[in-house]
Amino acid sequence: MKILITAGPTWAQIDKVRILTNRFTGKTGLYLANKLTKKGHKVTLIVNPHSLGKVTGINGCYFHYFNEFKNKITNLLKNNKFDAVVHMAAVSDYLPKLKNKGKIPSGKEELNISLIPAPKIIKIIRKLAKESILIQFKLETEEKGIIDKAHKSLKKNNSDYVVANSLESLEKGYQAKLVDKEKNITKINSKNDLAEKINNLLVL
Repeated sequence: MKILITAGPTWAQIDKVRILTNRFTGKTGLYLANKLTKKGHKVTLIVNPHSLGKVTGINGCYFHYFNEFKNKITNLLKNNKFDAVVHMAAVSDYLPKLKNKGKIPSGKEELNISLIPAPKIIKIIRKLAKESILIQFKLETEEKGIIDKAHKSLKKNNSDYVVANSLESLEKGYQAKLVDKEKNITKINSKNDLAEKINNLLVL
């Protein structure tokens, strides 16, 4: 199958020097891309390479900033047909309302930055990849209520599956839950298990 995987953080630019980002690296996305490639799938990985370096052995497409990611994934989906999209990227939910064209001077007693909601990339994906199997990822801070939140997100985005995990569970090693449209739950106990479960969905 032809698969598109998104991974890594989307930087939100404050000025020419500073960014807002998150703690995620894209390493799980790269791991999944390698595993699915070895299983015979044709994988494209669109990723922020900041923590990874140049990706080899896989068709890699790179971004750093949110708008780069938005433009590149839009072009990829407009010009290519994918059997499945695995949307793992840690996408910014908010962006600075104003971007300083230079560097904000240091030494200020207080600095306020206004943030506005970022466009929902998953909405763009579903609009441009109507026939693709769409697997999204949902992260929460704790396990309580995670299944309901994940299923609600799945329905809102018209995804086919959602992989839900929490910072609480990740502290014990990679753990997640795979939720489908009927709210059936499959436990995932490792990154390798994640790759196997996703591969099983794609080859049904």
